[in-house]
Amino acid sequence: MDKDAALFDRHLRVIHACEKGATGVYWGHRLIAFAFYRDLIPQLTLMHAHETEHYALFGELIRQKRTRRVPFPVLWCGGGILYGVFTALFGRRAIWKSTAIIEGIVEKELTEAADFFQHRDATVHATILRILEDERQHKLEAQAHCPEAAAVDALIEPTAKGGAALSKTLAQRC
Repeated sequence: MDKDAALFDRHLRVIHACEKGATGVYWGHRLIAFAFYRDLIPQLTLMHAHETEHYALFGELIRQKRTRRVPFPVLWCGGGILYGVFTALFGRRAIWKSTAIIEGIVEKELTEAADFFQHRDATVHATILRILEDERQHKLEAQAHCPEAAAVDALIEPTAKGGAALSKTLAQRC
């Protein structure tokens, strides 16, 4: 497989796996919100629905393009649930800060993927641009809930970045 084809497959595989992880994060956040922050459930449920749709869209692209999936997507979901529960236990601010950071990371990844696919595959490129709008909206909404710095950010930020990096690395190597 040439370098371009390998990058094509890798981008799709990583995005697909990480979208599955995002469904888990929102599931974990909603689990804790159900117990302590019921007012957050409608927003988190909508974001979860978007991530579920994104996972399905990339799954269909993987099928159409005959790209290899990660072996057990449920592991990304499980990791996302654990991360989501863990961060949500630190409060509503932690939920929003986590969401803002993760969606910022996803925005960067999708922007890089959009640049890659722009002249290689119009269908994949258009799908990424569509999804990118949802992710940006999630990030902006989350940022609006945590405009200033807080002590919990010192825990949430490295945890979010480390988890996202691990998720991406594992998806690249599978």
